[in-house]
Amino acid sequence: MKKKLLPIFISIVLANCTTTQSEWKPLIVDNSLEGWHIFQDNGSKKGWIIEDNILIFNGVSDMETGEGDASLVSDKVYGNFEIKFDWKIIAGGNSGFLWGVHENEKYKYPYQTGQEIQILDHAIYKDPKTVLGGEIELKNVMEDMEAHKHYVGALYGLFAPTIADAAKPAEQWNSYHIKIDYKSNRGEVLLNDILINSFPLKGPEWDAMYQESKFSKSEDYEYLGDARWHDFGKFSKGHICFQDHPGKVSFRNIRIKELE
Repeated sequence: MKKKLLPIFISIVLANCTTTQSEWKPLIVDNSLEGWHIFQDNGSKKGWIIEDNILIFNGVSDMETGEGDASLVSDKVYGNFEIKFDWKIIAGGNSGFLWGVHENEKYKYPYQTGQEIQILDHAIYKDPKTVLGGEIELKNVMEDMEAHKHYVGALYGLFAPTIADAAKPAEQWNSYHIKIDYKSNRGEVLLNDILINSFPLKGPEWDAMYQESKFSKSEDYEYLGDARWHDFGKFSKGHICFQDHPGKVSFRNIRIKELE
């Protein structure tokens, strides 16, 4: 009887190992943007290229052109997941990774629905005038000098990172490992293998931070249209997104693992 069970046991173990090894899936393959599209693309938006399987935004952002947000969103919708990627940004630049993004004509920007983990040249906090993006981005930095809710690794506008010196300087590669799990009601951000942020995705603590943030003051932001931020953070499933913002930013080794 034991001899008969042994092959079955080995098969189960091998099957489980195979499943584990295949859980992480690359999101950029063969120098192609297949599986991605520009947010609500009308055929005129551009700015994203791939070189040696490195995803690069080297365009002019909507903030500078006013021609519509050109953030890059996944074709696929994700719920609970972990994602890993390396990122590199030029001096003064910023970008972000978003999830829970919904596309609809009433939304002009991915951040009207999706929450964002900030990507930033943190040197601008020492010399704010070096920030790219003009008066809007300068104001964002100046208003955040103490709270750090716009800092590298922040859940933008809501939860500041607990460690402020984990990022490498501009033009150097950093790595993110981000976990978003609505089942356990927890988001986590590891920057260069250091846990720098952990936050709830819903509930009283999230609600309290939301009420303190600009997202609760929707009526003050006419440029967003009628939808404002009324649906911000409400979706536990949505597209993932790399942001159109001032400054060249590069991403490599992008891979994702879906969670139950």
